Amino acid sequence: MERNKQLVCVLLLFSLCLFIPRSSYAAINQHVNARSAIVLDLEDGRILFEQNADYLIAPASITKILTLYVVFEAIKQGEISLSDKVEVSRRAASTGGSRMGLSAGAVVPMEELIKGIAVVSGNDACVAVAEHISGNVERFVKKMNAKARELGMNSSHFMTPNGLPAEGQVTTARDIARLSSAYLHRFPESLAIHSMQSYSYGRHTHHNANRLLGKCAGVDGLKTGFVCASGYNISATARRNHTRIVAVVMGARNAWIRCCEAEKLIEAGFHETGAPSNDVKTVAFTAPVMGKAAGTQGVRGLRRARGKKAGNHYMVASGDNAKMPVSTKVASNEKKTKNRAKKSPVNNSKAPYRLASAKIKSEKAVSGTKSAGVKPRAAIAKTTSKTRSKSGKIKREETKTAQKKKNSKGVPHANALRKRAKG
Repeated sequence: MERNKQLVCVLLLFSLCLFIPRSSYAAINQHVNARSAIVLDLEDGRILFEQNADYLIAPASITKILTLYVVFEAIKQGEISLSDKVEVSRRAASTGGSRMGLSAGAVVPMEELIKGIAVVSGNDACVAVAEHISGNVERFVKKMNAKARELGMNSSHFMTPNGLPAEGQVTTARDIARLSSAYLHRFPESLAIHSMQSYSYGRHTHHNANRLLGKCAGVDGLKTGFVCASGYNISATARRNHTRIVAVVMGARNAWIRCCEAEKLIEAGFHETGAPSNDVKTVAFTAPVMGKAAGTQGVRGLRRARGKKAGNHYMVASGDNAKMPVSTKVASNEKKTKNRAKKSPVNNSKAPYRLASAKIKSEKAVSGTKSAGVKPRAAIAKTTSKTRSKSGKIKREETKTAQKKKNSKGVPHANALRKRAKG
């Protein structure tokens, strides 16, 4: 009887393990190098992974997803249209941070301003759109907060339409995931703009700060953000076959880590849903090197390089591309320099004497030749040419002769130099 009971217990435990949701496995071995993160299956709303998802943090430019939500909703309701001509105010034109490049008094189509918000992350475009829809920024922000409550973003509060730092402006990774999910369900056509890798306005071409575009299979949006108070944020989405994943990373240390962690979560999300995962070897992030052409390397290679602090070179760029570690050849160049120094004849056993004597010879040659009108360089050249053989090494015989002819001050060949200078 006892054995039968034990067998039944084992079978029950085994059957319970079979019914454990797959998402619980995803949460065991994952760790994100950021303040908070969450992964969502957009098709069924299932949370595949979360880490400190309710941590309060500044939203930065991810705020612009909510701004665009209000804009697209106004278009659907017929309040405005894509062809509307928006006059840029002085307030909009003087807005700092990342900019589309609007000038006061310019008239810009609404569609161009939307592209400026989604691709360029233009703070000036956000103000121009807010004033066009609601009359002023303050009333537009009230609409944003009302929409946030409607979407269930209960931990979030917004003070600006562009995410520029403001007291009391906070959100969470969970709320951003809710916003991104609702935005994609309601306005899937917006991805045609979010997937643009660059956008030109006037004479300037701006590049999308979402570096996953074109690098990670299926990624077609959404938005990045950065302010000092939060760090580097991203809400990224990718579609493969009939599965769409949303991955939110908040508070990464730099733009490079933000991309790597988001890519890692997207791959893990597709793995959990059974969708084909991308081969990470083919995913490459381009990191610009100062003074050299940009280089690319795989994500795995970048992860290995991240641990080698001595081999990394950091550059600070504007916007979301700050402090991107780049593996350089600095270390190898230093080794080459050291090897050359070892092979140099200066480093042999007679180096101290030769260096000292050469210095004294040079000084004496200069002082002795000034009165005779001979150029110092010529005198030094004659002296040094006699101290070296064709192979670049000092002749032993000349060295011995120099030691014998030292005067009371210990200067070799001083008298000979004076005679030559006078002659």
